[in-house]
Amino acid sequence: MLGFQTSIRNKVNYAYYIGIIMVVGISILNYLNLMTINKKAEFSFIVSDLFDTTLEMRRFEKNYFLYGLKEDYSENLQFTEKAEDIIKSNKKAIEKLTIKADVYALETNIREYKSLMQKHFEHDKRHALMETHILEKRIREKGKKIVTSTEAISVAERKYMQTLIERSQRILIFSGIFLIIVGFFIAQYLSRMVIRPLKQLEDNMQKIANGEFSFIPVLSRDKELMSLSKAFNAMLVELELRQSHLVQSEKLASIGTLLFGVAHEINNPLSNISTSCQILKEEIEEADIEYKRELLSQIEAETDRAKDIVRTVLEFSRAGKKEIINLKNTVNESIRLIRGEVPSKVNIRVDVPNDIRLFADKQKLQQVFLNLIKNSMEAIEDEGKIFISAKKGKGNIVEIEVRDTGIGMEPEIVSKIFEPFFTKKETKKGYGLGLFVVHNIVEEHGGTIDVESQVGYGTTFLIRLPLRERKGEQ
Repeated sequence: MLGFQTSIRNKVNYAYYIGIIMVVGISILNYLNLMTINKKAEFSFIVSDLFDTTLEMRRFEKNYFLYGLKEDYSENLQFTEKAEDIIKSNKKAIEKLTIKADVYALETNIREYKSLMQKHFEHDKRHALMETHILEKRIREKGKKIVTSTEAISVAERKYMQTLIERSQRILIFSGIFLIIVGFFIAQYLSRMVIRPLKQLEDNMQKIANGEFSFIPVLSRDKELMSLSKAFNAMLVELELRQSHLVQSEKLASIGTLLFGVAHEINNPLSNISTSCQILKEEIEEADIEYKRELLSQIEAETDRAKDIVRTVLEFSRAGKKEIINLKNTVNESIRLIRGEVPSKVNIRVDVPNDIRLFADKQKLQQVFLNLIKNSMEAIEDEGKIFISAKKGKGNIVEIEVRDTGIGMEPEIVSKIFEPFFTKKETKKGYGLGLFVVHNIVEEHGGTIDVESQVGYGTTFLIRLPLRERKGEQ
């Protein structure tokens, strides 16, 4: 059954949409809260106006009682009617601030206050002073109750506004915290589902850049990453194929450069054979059997020598396979292949014990020694020496050292010599694959290779190979 295939693009889009929905939702919530505060702020002006109106009503009441002017009464009546209109127009909103009974009592008190003021204005104050005094007292009491009630409404409104503001602050704080928490989880989700697989892919790419050509595992079910992994794996197959072609090309190039030396080496025994044959032809009639037997022995020895040279070349050129080999013989045969190229002033010394045997590909190890010896010869400008030595080291390994007395290398060169296509030579003289091939062959045999070099003092290559024979044997 096929599983659901996800997509990085969809994951990013989902996270983006969730973020937008949260921001829009919280924005709407805060907008509605602000609209509520705005309405309450407008209403607070009305409540404040009501309180101020009752205060003005009381002020003109006092002026009227002091001076008895009709204008003061008219102003008082005007502010009283205004207070009635404010309460009538905003009765439901005021009832939310206080109990209904208080609002009803306030309306009743204003009506009675208005009635008492009218009665006082129409009353003949000159003939009933006592009754006038009692009426004024009742008006003052009613006025005081009205102011007290409107002040209580104003205080309640301020408290309600303070509550709304505090609630708005809490909403803003919780909204911010909520966005931070959800944003954190979205970031973690994207990190786990998107960024981490990309980072792992980057790490695998770095391994490939460092020469570890191992297939990239499919680390995610996202179609983009799966396609990318498949494309890189296909590229690795092509790279390995091209690398094998490059290695084979390097091997053929090595064979080509060896032909001159091999021709020189094989020419010596052929010359000796030709000379001996010529002598035999001239002295065939002679009776000196021992001398003839000696000449034939020389011919046989030189023939065997030529056969060894040809066999060595054939073994080097054929497809190799791992087998138990003698390290000293492998080194000597490698030197034999390149002896014709060795300058007369370059001396090669070998110090390899005869009892060291490896389970390895002989032809590939010969290619390692050939490349290292050629590299050393090119580093020796005039006269010098090349030392090849080996010894058994700790941990069941063999340490092979190839050291020369050449010009040496700078540290920045040493750090790059095993990279493919890196070379200090002119393009026509090399492709920069020799030491890259050496590095790969050593790693293929489960070993390591290190290099130390100092300008003016030479270079040393140290190869460590496991001392094992076949699988399951020590």
